Amino acid sequence: MLPAWPSSAQDRVVVRVGDHRGFGRVVLVWQAPPDYRLDEAGDQVRLRFGGEIIFDLSAADRLPRNVLELVAEPDGMRIGYRAGARPRVSRRGPSIVVDLLDPVPAAGPAIAPPAVAQPSPAAEVPAAAPPATAAPSRPRVSQAASSQAGRPEPPTPASPPSPTGTAAAAAPPQQGATAEAPPAERAVAAPPAILPRAAALVVRPVAQPGRDRAILLPYPATTGAAILRRGSQVLVLFDSPEPLDLTALRNDPVFAGLEADGFPDATLLRLPLAPPGILRARREAAGWVVQATRPAELEGAAAAADRAMALEAEGGAASRLIIRAAQPGRVVPLTDPQGGLPLLFGTVREAGQHVPVARRLPELDLLPTLLGVALLARADQVTMRAGSDRFLVSAEGGRLALDLAAARPAPSEAMTRSFDLLRQAPAQLLERLRAQQASIASAPPLTRLPLRRAAGETLLALGLPQEAQSLLGLAPGEDPQAATDPHLAALTAMAALLSGRLPQAMALRSVTLPDTDELTFWRSALAAALGDARAAAPGLAATMPLLFDYPEGLRNRLLPMVALALAEAENPAALHRLLERAGPSPDLALPRAIIAESEGRVDAALAEYDQLAEGRDRRSRARGLRRAIELRLATGRLDAGQAARALGATLFAWRDDAEEAGLRIRIAALRQAAGDARGALALLRETEALFPDRAAALRPAIAGAFLAALGEEAPLAAVALFDAYPQLLPADEQGEAALLLLAERLTALDLADRAAALLGQAAARTNGTARATLGLRQARLHFANGDTVASQAALDASAVAAIPDALQRERSILAAQVQARLGKREDAIAALKNLGGAGAEALKQLLVELQDWPAAASAFAGQLRESLPAAPTLLNESQGRLLLRQATMLVLAGDEAGLMALRGDYLTRLPSGPLAEAFTLLTADQLRGLADLPRLQRELDLFRSMPSRLEALRAGGSVTR
Repeated sequence: MLPAWPSSAQDRVVVRVGDHRGFGRVVLVWQAPPDYRLDEAGDQVRLRFGGEIIFDLSAADRLPRNVLELVAEPDGMRIGYRAGARPRVSRRGPSIVVDLLDPVPAAGPAIAPPAVAQPSPAAEVPAAAPPATAAPSRPRVSQAASSQAGRPEPPTPASPPSPTGTAAAAAPPQQGATAEAPPAERAVAAPPAILPRAAALVVRPVAQPGRDRAILLPYPATTGAAILRRGSQVLVLFDSPEPLDLTALRNDPVFAGLEADGFPDATLLRLPLAPPGILRARREAAGWVVQATRPAELEGAAAAADRAMALEAEGGAASRLIIRAAQPGRVVPLTDPQGGLPLLFGTVREAGQHVPVARRLPELDLLPTLLGVALLARADQVTMRAGSDRFLVSAEGGRLALDLAAARPAPSEAMTRSFDLLRQAPAQLLERLRAQQASIASAPPLTRLPLRRAAGETLLALGLPQEAQSLLGLAPGEDPQAATDPHLAALTAMAALLSGRLPQAMALRSVTLPDTDELTFWRSALAAALGDARAAAPGLAATMPLLFDYPEGLRNRLLPMVALALAEAENPAALHRLLERAGPSPDLALPRAIIAESEGRVDAALAEYDQLAEGRDRRSRARGLRRAIELRLATGRLDAGQAARALGATLFAWRDDAEEAGLRIRIAALRQAAGDARGALALLRETEALFPDRAAALRPAIAGAFLAALGEEAPLAAVALFDAYPQLLPADEQGEAALLLLAERLTALDLADRAAALLGQAAARTNGTARATLGLRQARLHFANGDTVASQAALDASAVAAIPDALQRERSILAAQVQARLGKREDAIAALKNLGGAGAEALKQLLVELQDWPAAASAFAGQLRESLPAAPTLLNESQGRLLLRQATMLVLAGDEAGLMALRGDYLTRLPSGPLAEAFTLLTADQLRGLADLPRLQRELDLFRSMPSRLEALRAGGSVTR
């Protein structure tokens, strides 16, 4: 028991109702959260609030299917519900929500008491009133007799189900239910009568050897049926309320997922069945047989038995639509499971009758069916009635805008759809929009979501995406289910895409709708708007028929985007098809020019581009100018410098962040190709400051322009540029090569000290291998200038732990040479010997500089043994030079024995020429007497001619003697 909630007589509580899948809902909307007491008795729920309440029942004139009565009492609300329903009461903010869950289907026959009229606690009971048994009650909404109750409504007598369905009656309970029962009815609460419930009809599989699965529903011959596909489900409606027993289908491979919903005058079956699967029904003596099959698998006789129901438009003051049918059944109004709009089924008692294609009118959609008629009402005044040989569709208080020729479907009907973007004239769409807006204004907020979706689709069809996005954006503030509705999210993203709000349009990629051709089209259009034409082109080309099935307003907004994407993706076949169907539209001039350029028709393309450049559309004008410049550059009519200047003039013709950033990068590349690397660098740095979010993507281009500028500028200007932007030097091999080249250029200008300082600055800003490489180069410059101390300091400052072995050997050799210059000769020689073959050349040069001829001769002898082949073959020029160097070392060392041995081994292996003559002189015997004077004369003559002949054979190292 909660404490009573005080209330004044002026407080008013709005009561709203709604029908949902699996439950009916009653909502009491308060201004402030109340306390209440909950009482349950039989099939009734009473909410007590402890004070006088005024209930506004104007929005609850049509009760949910599980609610039989809604009675306002002096201190609360009484809700009577259908037998077997389960109440669930919860609080949501200031509102109290009562959900009546659907009864659990019984497995077999059961005895259940029907609902009876409940007595009013405020009524007076006459003593002489005889007891009377109450008849089963109809759903009703009433105010109990109290101080705030208005004038009671007269009772409505029970009547059999009418063969007329209206848009206002979206569910079987009829509008205008009975008011409070008269005193004679509620005088005595008689005990409920126990009436036997009808036995369930057993549905069983039908054996069909070699054919598709089928089931038998044992309905009598007077029962009509209708079959309609809605999304991934197939709906089968029978105009009979008998319950069905589906136990025998539990393990059926096709029909195990079949579900049955019972209504007061009909039964709806729902079967999940993926396209292209369909259900066919045929009438047999035992009942209706429903068979699962595919359109391509229909047998000839069965396919020939199908016939399309003829449509006729009847003129006059109130235009009506006549649908011819043999043995029409009844009209059953339900709620569309996809959009929540009224769905009027027209059943037939003879199989083979269907509506093959959709017809779309402002007030209604005539849906394609597999059996019978299905009409989706978009206006409240739409009605459908069954006659003896027809179904008659009309509008109460008005006329239908019938144009059957305009309502014919396009070739895109074979493509799967997700949205109702109707191909109708603007006047018809505006009429439909007015009806939808009126429906939204009169509907309770919690029931407006499907109406807003439908109105948003109409606005998109009219080509008004901004208005559509605004209208759809109101839904989340009214209904909490809107936040998770995938259709609403998709429509909002589509409207944002057409409005140019790409961040909001990105939600189109993540909507959880089933994949369809239409969804593929819109996702491809999003990719095109994002600039990824190659990713968008396949989807756009495959779903192009959908584009031309859209109404004019929407098609005109999409055509330029789609055509431009196909042109940029170089898909000429699809683009030609689009241009042929679109006609000579001025909005497609840019795609026409692009396709002409791709086909090599340069003059035609330039003419189109120049015409665009003179137009008034700023974006098309900018694109035409830029593509014309690129085409003239590609055909040699402009050079890189001229193209860069021309593109620079179009930089502000159209301001778009993505296009402007790309254009700036292109201009910088053209400037760099024209030899203006410094200008390219300046433009790229300006772009980096304007678009900080693209800084990472611009860094490679900036680094390339900086390196090109270092190579193009004069040495001193290049050094100044490096000093100004040292952080732009890339820390890789290209950066090292650029600095080394700059250092060589400075050295060539006799600016070795400036080159060494530059290398030192660069090494201090880098790490790893680059630091070790630049430090080695700096140390070599100092060593060549004779500054041994600075060379050693450069090596120490650039020492790195882990560097390549080859680089480490070079640093070790230079360090040994520095040690030798500093007087530590033994340490230098030992370090070079430890390097093995890698330090042999440096060791020989060091020994020569130290004039240690015997050691030098020994070092050269080891190299000679490794380099000269043992076989008695002639030596080549490089081998001859090595042999001549060894002979020189032996002469300087005074090793005559070694000279004789060398002469004996290699003299005959040298080809005739300067090398052989020089080797002969160096290895000849010493003069020992007068007999050697002639030989001395010949040798003197030979020595006089040797300088010019041996110039090319000089050794690389310096020789002091």
